[in-house]
Amino acid sequence: MQDHKEAATVIDKGVYIIHSAEELKTPSDFSLHFTSNKNIIETPVKVRKTGFAGAVPLVVHFTSLLILGLLVWGLLWVSWGDNWSLDGKWFRLTIVAVIAWSSGQVLQGLTTLPPLIAALLTGILARHLNYLDMREFTHIDGFLRKIYPVVILGKGSLAWDVKFMRKNWKQVSALGVLPWTMEVVTLAVCMNLFLDYPWTWGVLLGSIYASVSCPVIMPSVLRIGSDSNRSYNWPQLVCTAGGTDTALSVGVYGIVYSFIFSNVNDTYRFTKVALTLFVGVALGVSWGSLAKFMPHSQDYYVTELRVMFVLVGGLFANFVTLHFGWGGVAGVAVLACNATAAMHWARDGWKLNNNAASTAYRVIWAACEPALFAYTGTYFEVNNSMSKLMLIGFGILLICLTVRLTVAALMCWDMTIKEKLFICCAWSAKSIVEAVLCPLALNTLISQGRQNDKEMEYAEHLMRLTVQAILITTPISFLLTHHLGPILLKRKSKDNENDSRS
Repeated sequence: MQDHKEAATVIDKGVYIIHSAEELKTPSDFSLHFTSNKNIIETPVKVRKTGFAGAVPLVVHFTSLLILGLLVWGLLWVSWGDNWSLDGKWFRLTIVAVIAWSSGQVLQGLTTLPPLIAALLTGILARHLNYLDMREFTHIDGFLRKIYPVVILGKGSLAWDVKFMRKNWKQVSALGVLPWTMEVVTLAVCMNLFLDYPWTWGVLLGSIYASVSCPVIMPSVLRIGSDSNRSYNWPQLVCTAGGTDTALSVGVYGIVYSFIFSNVNDTYRFTKVALTLFVGVALGVSWGSLAKFMPHSQDYYVTELRVMFVLVGGLFANFVTLHFGWGGVAGVAVLACNATAAMHWARDGWKLNNNAASTAYRVIWAACEPALFAYTGTYFEVNNSMSKLMLIGFGILLICLTVRLTVAALMCWDMTIKEKLFICCAWSAKSIVEAVLCPLALNTLISQGRQNDKEMEYAEHLMRLTVQAILITTPISFLLTHHLGPILLKRKSKDNENDSRS
C-alpha cells in the first residue's frame, strides 16, 4: 500500500470521520450550523476558557439535562401512574439506563476508558442489588435487541471506502476472515473439551466471542492514522477488516441460532445455512443501490429521506427476517446496504461518513449504547457457584486470544514487527457485538417457556463467558492501542523500516 494523505477528525467521544485531502481540524476549530438550504457551514468559535470559568458551561449543561429529565419524569408519572413511580417498572428501566450513561461519562472523563465499561458494571450492580433483572422484561429486551444491530452495523459501514476494499481485498479479507475463523474453531473445541458443550452451542458462542469491536479502538486508530508519515491507511484497514469480521459474526450467529431454535425440517434448515450470507449481501446491495435514486438528489427533503430510507429499511429487514426465522440475513444486508449507499452518496457530494445519515446513526447509537450494556449487565448474576466457570473461562480466553492474534500477525505478511504488534493490540477488543447477542439465547428459552435444564445452563454459560471477555479485553485493548499505538507506528526512516520487516 502507498502512503495516504488523508486527515482524520474526531468530532466527539467515540465518533470518527474520515476526510480525503483536507486539513486536519479538531473540535475546538469549528462548530456546525445548519442553514435553510441544508448546507453545513464551518464557523470558527472562540477557544474555550480553562479553570473555573471553563467549567461553568459544563455544569450548566448537565444541570439543564437534570432539570429536563425531572420534568419529563414528572410528566410521565402524573400521566401513566404507578409504573413511573420510584419503584415502578418503567422508572427502573429508565433510571438504570440514565445512571449507566452518567457513570460512563464520569469514567471516560477521569480515565479516558470507554464509557461502555461503566454502563456494563452499572447493570451488573443493579442485578446484584435486585433492582433490575431483564429476565423479567424479555419482550422489551428482545425488541431492543432487534434495533441495536441495525444502528451499530449501519453506523460502522457508512465509513467503509469500497474503493479501498477492492484495491486491498486480500489484506482486508485475510485480517477479517482467518483470525475470526480460527478463534471460532478454537473456542468450540475448548468448550467441548472443558465444559462438555455441544458443537452447535460452541459455534454459537464462538460466533459472538470472535467479533472484534472497532468502535472501541477507532478513536485511537484515527489519531495515529492522521500522521502523514504512516505507511498504511490504518483507519480504513481497521474499519473494513473489522467490519468483515463483524459481518461474519452476525451472519453465522443468525444461521446457528435459527438452526438451534427454529422448528422446521432439516432440508429447510440447511437451505437457510447455505443461502443466508448470499441473500443478505444481495438484499443489502440492492437496497443500497436503490438509495442512489430514491430520494432524488434535488429533492428538498433529500437529507431526511435518505436517512429514513436506509434506517427504516434496515429495521424492516431485521424484524421481518427474524420473524420468518432467517436470522443473520438482515445484519449482513445492513452492512452491504449502508456501504453501497455511502459510496453512491459520496459521488453526489456527501463526504464519506461525514453527512446527515452518519450523524443520525451516531446520535441514535449514543442513546442506545448505555442502555444496551446496562441491560446486558443485568443478566450477569454474581454468585459463589460461578468461580469455577470464570476460571475455566479465563483460561479459554487466553487460549483463544493467543490463536487469534498469532493468526492475525501472520496475515500481516508485508508489515513490520511493530505494525504487527499494533494489529494484535487492536484485534483483541470484544464488546459491541458480544453485548448485543449474548443474552438472546437465554431470552429465547425464557420467552418460549422451554424448561430444558441443559439448554438453560448452556445459555447462562454463554452469557457469563461473553461478559467476562468484554470486561477483560475492552480496557486492555483500548489502553494498548491508545498508548502503544503511536510508538509502534512511529516511522524513523524508510531504511530502518525495511531493515525491520520480517
